[in-house]
Amino acid sequence: MYRNNADSSFCFINRLNGGVHDELQQPGEHEPTSALLNYCKRKFLRPYVAILSLVGLNPISTDMSNARACCSYVQALMVLCVLLAGYVLRYLCGYRGDRGFSSYRDIRPGNGSDVCSSSAGSTASNTIGELLFGYVVPSVLNLMSFASAVLVCKVIEHEQLQNLIERVFLISAKPKRLCRMLWFYLGVALTLLLLLFGYACCVVIMQPAQIIKVAWLADALRNWELCLRIGLLCTILLQDLVEIIILSSYYIECYLLRVHLETLSHKLLMHSIDSLDWMREILEFRKLLERVNQHVSIPVCFLIVMNLAYAFAGLVYLFKDFDFHYCALKLVLLNIANVMLWLFLGLLPFFVAGSVTRVCQNAQANGHQIRVRPFVYHNTSAEDLNSTLLFASSLDMSAKLFRMPIQSNYLCFAILVVTIVVLTLGMCLNLSALGKF
Repeated sequence: MYRNNADSSFCFINRLNGGVHDELQQPGEHEPTSALLNYCKRKFLRPYVAILSLVGLNPISTDMSNARACCSYVQALMVLCVLLAGYVLRYLCGYRGDRGFSSYRDIRPGNGSDVCSSSAGSTASNTIGELLFGYVVPSVLNLMSFASAVLVCKVIEHEQLQNLIERVFLISAKPKRLCRMLWFYLGVALTLLLLLFGYACCVVIMQPAQIIKVAWLADALRNWELCLRIGLLCTILLQDLVEIIILSSYYIECYLLRVHLETLSHKLLMHSIDSLDWMREILEFRKLLERVNQHVSIPVCFLIVMNLAYAFAGLVYLFKDFDFHYCALKLVLLNIANVMLWLFLGLLPFFVAGSVTRVCQNAQANGHQIRVRPFVYHNTSAEDLNSTLLFASSLDMSAKLFRMPIQSNYLCFAILVVTIVVLTLGMCLNLSALGKF
């Protein structure tokens, strides 16, 4: 089925710069398919699995030894313990994802520094509502996301991720470009991680000397201030790394699904694949799509709720409670950037899923397109064309989040609502924030 495409892909790979031909054609490997699979494993699959293993999310393959599988589970358990310790440390330090530290009114621009000493109220206890919705609920969402990701990667799926990557590399006409795009997505994920961690570093450095906000611990841990700051930053980095890896994995799999279906549609229109084989491939694609909708999207949904909650809570905090008059300008800019970053992370999965839905809807028109092509399918019987038309028209595939189909037109409406809400908050809640004239 992949023979003709694999031959063309192999010829393309052999024209890569330098000694790529020698890398692809190892001794004893004479089949283009085996060379493509080897290229896929060396250039992307193995490095990507190594990235997943940083947080214990590498899948358990059938050929993995029991010792390595046990080490993988132990690593995931260690990450879980560090995450739990990080949640406790966040509460002790009063650090929240939507606004940073809760004592921002103590950070005011001075004559020689942007930070002055904290007030006596910096160690005030939190209310039950702030404890629940500011610390417990976001921590539970983050924890559930990691736990569900471990369950999906190590228990449910096993080698489904490898199957998807290899299948798309085999069917792709430009495997080198595909590999570059996948690494581009990982580069964007790394940029988002650096932005998240950069915000945390800035607010921790700008905080006054004492970051412990629990009164009965503030005096006991006064001499451990540097260790607490480093520990807080390390746990925040791990939490951000877990989130970015989970989100980037979803983005990459959605991109692979999109490339897979676009390639199948192009082959059908060019008559480089038999209609019956195309139907079989579409059925296999539907299984891969259902796997993403039912399993891979579950941890992403937890993160979407947390990210959007952080974004909207940060907006309300900026417009209602944030003191623009006394806080340093760079702190104001940091909070605005933090809100925009959480909003971007919360909305991006919807746009990625919407792009997959758009390609699925385009595939429904493939039957009509080949039916009106007199030259490409002039030797094909009308019965075969009609069967392909009926099969394509009956396709009902879409990417789903929260068990709901995601479409681009709904996303545009959601962005319109968010824009109106932001403008309304600016008009009603903090009209004097920028001063008087």
